Amino acid sequence: MKFIDFIEEEHILLELPFISKKRLFECLAQHIAVNEKEQFTIYQSFVDREKMGNTALNNGVAMPHGKCLSDSDDIRVIVARLAHKADYEGMEEVAVQVIVAMAFPEHTKKIHQEIMAEAVQLFKQHRLYRALLNAESKKQVLSEIMNTYQSCNS
Repeated sequence: MKFIDFIEEEHILLELPFISKKRLFECLAQHIAVNEKEQFTIYQSFVDREKMGNTALNNGVAMPHGKCLSDSDDIRVIVARLAHKADYEGMEEVAVQVIVAMAFPEHTKKIHQEIMAEAVQLFKQHRLYRALLNAESKKQVLSEIMNTYQSCNS
């Protein structure tokens, strides 16, 4: 399993408005949950994780994530480009415009940690950040992620 195996075009959001982290987490959870109960669980896991420490990578990308899914093999990913740069309250106060949110099983395994690390390495690539800001469609966002992944792992 690789991080890119979990990215689906239908879970790419473009020009998402940013009002607050709380509203952002609600929107992200709504898009990847299968029902209302799971939506709340995902939302709460993002909030709880953020309380432990800011999930901004300090390069314009934030990676909210949480351990919340009942299926031990399930991982859900959503990639969002915000309509405008937002104050994500990061340590270095770098505005965020790309969000990569991940929902993991409640009980994670080593593979889940590896997938998270792989995602962080991928989205630390400045060229990917720039490409995502300029992408005109979900298909182009997906293509840029795949191309960057391949160039980083070849």
